[in-house]
Amino acid sequence: MGAPSSINHFRSISLPSRLTHPSCTNTEKKINELRASGKLVGSFESIQSGLVGLAELHVFVNEFVQAPKTQQALSHHQNGTLLEAALEWSIGFLDTCSTLIDMIMLMKENVNALQMALRRKGSNSAVASKIAAYLCFRKMAKKVVTKSLRKLKHLEKKICSFVFVDIDHHVSLVSKVLIETNALTISLFKSILIFVSAKPKTDKGVQLISKLLSKRTSTHKHDQVVLNEVETIELTLMLLHKNVRNGETKDIDVEMTLRRLQILDVGLEGLKDGLDHLFRRLIHSRVSLLNILVC
Repeated sequence: MGAPSSINHFRSISLPSRLTHPSCTNTEKKINELRASGKLVGSFESIQSGLVGLAELHVFVNEFVQAPKTQQALSHHQNGTLLEAALEWSIGFLDTCSTLIDMIMLMKENVNALQMALRRKGSNSAVASKIAAYLCFRKMAKKVVTKSLRKLKHLEKKICSFVFVDIDHHVSLVSKVLIETNALTISLFKSILIFVSAKPKTDKGVQLISKLLSKRTSTHKHDQVVLNEVETIELTLMLLHKNVRNGETKDIDVEMTLRRLQILDVGLEGLKDGLDHLFRRLIHSRVSLLNILVC
């Protein structure tokens, strides 16, 4: 699943080749790296890599913000307009990151409950109940995703519409760094939200999962459907739920489902760790901005 290219919606910005603070060199390099890899987000591995890179970028930006000249620029630019805007944007990012962490934790809880139910090999009704609970949670999660995407779009418009009027080179540089960093943050958050919402193409997807469960393979190109880990388990559970209700469950189906749940569980754990780390970086950045405000 391709990542949304939020960066393309922002004004085209190129940071000056000769930057005034050592941390800007690292910032520019990291921005270029994240831009280049932005379209590769389509699996847990690529998302985790993106989160690590984004957290590093926020560390570099925070170092830049803490530089005396940057603090002065933020404090005096249009009577602190840029600083106030940056603080407002930071709240939006913290809110989205917190929402994602909560959703991932709930998803893990549901996955773990499913794993326990399948391993116990209890009654069909008990297994069916846990699968139904997971699928119900997924519907709720998709509503949360839709709401979060709407908030990000609103935040994106605010950042895009921000106008700074200043001939000072350093103020211009600070603005560009913040806008670039925010664009990349929004882009990755959108990618994660779309990834975990996972709206698989049911018809071809179910056919593919059915073939995987029965260990049959197809050489026909039209049967080749690319699914991410979340889509795969959702389709697997839909098929298993149908078989359980019809009394057609096979041990091999349960084993395959357990393996896929384990893969999903590991991926969710890595995603949560990455989001936790980024959340701490976002907190540090906000604290630095607040310190400028009270100085």
